[in-house]
Amino acid sequence: MNEALTASLAAAWQYVQTHGDALDRARFAVAAGREVEGAPIAPRTAQNADGGWPAFWSDGASSLDGTCYQLFLLHGLPVSALAADVQAGLDFVIQAQGVDGTWSEGPSSRTPDWLLPGSPGARAYLTANCGVALADYGVAPEAVAKAAEALEWSVDPHGRLPAPTVAHWLAARVLRTQGRTMAVRRLLDVVGRGFEGFGVEDLAWFGVCTRPGDRWNRRIASRLTLLQNPDGSWADRVGEEASATLTVTAARVLLAAAPSFAADPTL
Repeated sequence: MNEALTASLAAAWQYVQTHGDALDRARFAVAAGREVEGAPIAPRTAQNADGGWPAFWSDGASSLDGTCYQLFLLHGLPVSALAADVQAGLDFVIQAQGVDGTWSEGPSSRTPDWLLPGSPGARAYLTANCGVALADYGVAPEAVAKAAEALEWSVDPHGRLPAPTVAHWLAARVLRTQGRTMAVRRLLDVVGRGFEGFGVEDLAWFGVCTRPGDRWNRRIASRLTLLQNPDGSWADRVGEEASATLTVTAARVLLAAAPSFAADPTL
């Protein structure tokens, strides 16, 4: 493994062991191929009876965005080690898909403007986010295929979705499951135009949607090692408080890239 990555991951591991909670430590352990300790591991936010989780804005009601985030945090953890019903969360997402393959948040006076039902941007972002959640867990392939088709139809002639940049790398992850190589390339070309301005959070979230060892994965990993704090943590911006959760996500990107660096130390 590349020496810089080795040192970076060792420092991140120590930071998370000291400053992270049980979920952070379990996520890092799974990513690093280590044994999960401290089970049962509970989500930080209580799961609702409908299987979903709330978002920070939803006043306790289940939301698709909140559910996808919790599913992301729990992904890869052994079911036997979890104090959560992951399948119920996935079912909540699956059942909310529209007949056209897209997703929208339910009507609520609490929904923020950027997620309002009827907004093309909200629809594209949620469809990409929900599609990634299902693809990551390897469930509902027909739902993922319908999401990919809807997303491809939403891409304009310039390769853009009517949504923020995050939706582009999420959509690329969904479209990759269907072998839509040209659409993926166009979406990532759009992402690449703003890449130099990405903070750590964008780099980490983009990185976990890349293929292990591909050029984007390696490029992001190299940049993350340069942006790591001396104590092994990552924060989204200089001067911000470090986050153990973000540190684990960034470390996942480095772990995915590590074998390719080892195979070619000049990378």
